[in-house]
Amino acid sequence: MGQVGTAHGEAAEPQPVLEIAGLRYAIGGRPLFDGLSLSLGAGESVAVTGTSGSGKSTLLSCVLGLIKPDSGSVAVTGAAVTGLRPAKLARLRAQSIGMVFQFGELLPELSPLENVYLAALLARGGRGPEVRERAQRLLDDLGVPRAATSQELSGGERQRTAVARALINEPALLLADEPTGALDAEARDKTADLLFDLPRQYACGLLVVTHDPGIAARADCTLRLSAGVLESAVTDGAQ
Repeated sequence: MGQVGTAHGEAAEPQPVLEIAGLRYAIGGRPLFDGLSLSLGAGESVAVTGTSGSGKSTLLSCVLGLIKPDSGSVAVTGAAVTGLRPAKLARLRAQSIGMVFQFGELLPELSPLENVYLAALLARGGRGPEVRERAQRLLDDLGVPRAATSQELSGGERQRTAVARALINEPALLLADEPTGALDAEARDKTADLLFDLPRQYACGLLVVTHDPGIAARADCTLRLSAGVLESAVTDGAQ
C-alpha cells in the first residue's frame, strides 16, 4: 500500500479510483514529496491537512497532471496520469475527475445552470434537453436557487453550484482544494456536510485538502502531509 493505509481496510477491494505510489517531487532543490503514497476507493473520502507550503495544493496538481513528479506514479481509475499524452490527459480530467476550488471559479455572468451545463459541453460535447435537465436536477438536489447570474448567489450557493459542476460528468474522483476556506461558519458547515456525503450518494472517491481540522474530521480517513509523506492524523473538532 505504501506510505499510508487506504481509507478502507485490508480486505481485497476493487481497483482504487486514485492510486499514488512513491511520489517524489522537489522545488528548487527542496524535497516536497518524498515517497508519498495514497489509495482511495469509490464511496470513500480522504482529507489531507498540513501547514502552509507543505504541498497540499501541489498534490492535487500532480493528480490532475498539471505537475509532473520527479518519480513515482499517479493513476486515476487505473489510467497512469503521469504517462498520458496531453489530449488523453485532458479527456481523463474531463470525464473522470471533478474539481471544486476554494472560490468556486464560476463564470459570474452565466446563470448557475449555464455554468454547470457548460462543463458538460466542454467535457463530452454533450448537449440537448437531457443534459440541461440533469444539470438543473443536480442544482435542485444541492439546494441552489434559480438565478439569472451566479453573481446573485451567496458564497455557499456558489460553492454548491461548483459542486454540481464537478458532478455533471459523473466523475469517479472528486478533488476539493480548501472548499470551505472562503465561507462563513454556517455556509462552511453546510458545504462540508454536502461534500462528505457525495461519495456515498454518487459512488465516487473524494480527496479534500484543507487547513481546517474541523472539516478534515468529517472524512473517512484524515492524513497529514509532513516532511514529504502522508501520515495518519487525529484531528481536533471531530464530530
